[in-house]
Amino acid sequence: MKILHHPVPATILFGIFCGTVFIPLSRLLYNMLWGPGAMNLALWLFAAGYAILLSRWSKQGLLPVSYPLLFLLLTAFMVPSVAAFYLLTLMTIGWIRSGLCYRDRRRIRLIVELLLGAAGGALVAIYRPGSAVDWALCVWLLFLLQGLYSAIFDGDPAASDNQSARETDFFERASRRAEDILSTPPAP
Repeated sequence: MKILHHPVPATILFGIFCGTVFIPLSRLLYNMLWGPGAMNLALWLFAAGYAILLSRWSKQGLLPVSYPLLFLLLTAFMVPSVAAFYLLTLMTIGWIRSGLCYRDRRRIRLIVELLLGAAGGALVAIYRPGSAVDWALCVWLLFLLQGLYSAIFDGDPAASDNQSARETDFFERASRRAEDILSTPPAP
């Protein structure tokens, strides 16, 4: 499961999983809840799963993402439209990623997050999904946009982890220190 450590392919695979599971999950939830609440709750479950992945990639705990997810869960039952809740989900994922999980280069990250969120919202508004199959495609689109965000900012985290591990390797630091000691001339 090394692929889960790379944000871009993991996000795309998670999106395929969520898009595939959306129809049976929303039908199952529709038997327990009324109207848009079932689809909203399915979207919330996917956002919660993705927030857990984001907190894992950023090496944060689950506590920073719990407030936005609780907010989104409460609005899942108050928002009468799946499209409006989809936009709230986009904003909440942007809030989690730009403000809570990744704290470096906030302004640029927020601008890209807003642009991708607006693009996702515009595509959903143009497409006007009506059936569960259409919404499953919109869920996949959501995670494709999240994968694009990860491709823009994250690059290859494994390479940076290996480079930082090499830089902080104890033996390499000891070797450099020994070379420094040997290269300095002795004091008279």
